[in-house]
Amino acid sequence: MDSQRLQNYLRNQCTPEEARVVLTYLATDEGQRQLQHVLNNDLDNFSQQPLDALEQQSAQRLFGKIQASKTTKPKLSYPQENWLGQRWHWLAAATVSLLLLATGGWWFYQRNATPQLLTLHTDYGQIRRVSLPDHSVVTMNGNTSIRYADHWSTDSPREVWVEGEAFFEVVHTKNHQQFRVHLPERMNVEVLGTRFNVYTRQSATKVVLNEGRIQMRVADNPDNQLEMKPGEMFFADTKARVFYKKTVDAQAQSSWRTDKLVFNGTTLAEIATLLHDTYGLDVEIRDQKLIKQKFSGTIPSKNAATILKGLSGLFDLTITEKNNHVLIE
Repeated sequence: MDSQRLQNYLRNQCTPEEARVVLTYLATDEGQRQLQHVLNNDLDNFSQQPLDALEQQSAQRLFGKIQASKTTKPKLSYPQENWLGQRWHWLAAATVSLLLLATGGWWFYQRNATPQLLTLHTDYGQIRRVSLPDHSVVTMNGNTSIRYADHWSTDSPREVWVEGEAFFEVVHTKNHQQFRVHLPERMNVEVLGTRFNVYTRQSATKVVLNEGRIQMRVADNPDNQLEMKPGEMFFADTKARVFYKKTVDAQAQSSWRTDKLVFNGTTLAEIATLLHDTYGLDVEIRDQKLIKQKFSGTIPSKNAATILKGLSGLFDLTITEKNNHVLIE
């Protein structure tokens, strides 16, 4: 049997039909050999398991009964073949109980151990969708890093650290557990349940709210707080140390998730920055008059080559690329 299916059974992650298949298999000689292999490798030393004294005693007693049952002759009057079938079914169930008792303590220990921080990073031009421990979802744009704990307790805020650009779809918990997104320069997004886009690169930070309600906090200063409504963008220039909010097209701000880039009065300088930060391109604009020129339109964004082709055709620009160096004329 596939060991993953057995592990799913032990973790109570299978359907009743799958559980019946596992138990039927455990009643066979081959199933018993696989279980014995698991016992020999994982459970031969109970002192190494993270169980308390009472759990260890109970597990040891059950293990002893199983071992004794292998050598004790049955005192039953019904046919040997029927007894063997019932005996092996009982032995399989008892052995699984032992495994559940021992491994259950381990899983409980893992769930309550000190959380470990996980770090994920996307390459230039890569989009990655990640499910968080509470089943909230974060979609990472290219050249983006996030950090979060491998599991979250229910009595403390859920926390994620972001550098780059990411879109959050946060689930609301029954106990109204707070969700915090930590940004550079001591800026934080505080959430209950919502969908929003975070962009934080170099000296600029933008947070655009699509649904729900969030609060922006800057440097933990009570005077530096902004309540946001859907369709609003928080913008911070960390070098100039100014921040404000304004109304924007929220869908356009996160259009990258659907392989599109929507420009609405976007300067060519801003487009050049996007190409550098997200796709790793070194952009040169020789005509200085073009730098502040604004563009509006929608182009596909599956990869850098597609974007450059779209920019050239839509905005009538001459664009050449060589070794990640892009010249716009």
